[in-house]
Amino acid sequence: MKFLLIFATLFLFSCASFKAQAPENFAEYEDCPSDKFRAVSSDGILYRVSEYKQKAQASTDFWREALLLKMKNANYKQEDSLNVSIGGKPATGYIFSFANNTGSDLYLVAAVQAKEKVFVVEATGESTKFENRKKDILDAIGKITID
Repeated sequence: MKFLLIFATLFLFSCASFKAQAPENFAEYEDCPSDKFRAVSSDGILYRVSEYKQKAQASTDFWREALLLKMKNANYKQEDSLNVSIGGKPATGYIFSFANNTGSDLYLVAAVQAKEKVFVVEATGESTKFENRKKDILDAIGKITID
């Protein structure tokens, strides 16, 4: 009986407090930690949902500015702002581009705070292929639920 209680406790603490589905025509990775969800398309577009415990409370405006500054300092160019929701909550979201030796890649990032956690969605890949998958990615983001 004691073993079952310990196992149940570990199971509860290891479960993510969100539920995500792979975008249309993406395959889910099976080897992910419980606080992450990963999927990939056949043409190499990556999709990930992660949850992080906040180390310090900060406003949404702070996180928005911090994200933009981090991406700018990493030589990413902001291409678009996103109007998305994660778990029914309005999220901060952007699409950035990054030039590389074969062309350019796009990187989508959206984040929302809920209780003591931050939920982050990321998707990335070669620009043309990404654009072909963008609608499916945005649809998947809208279907994420937060417990």
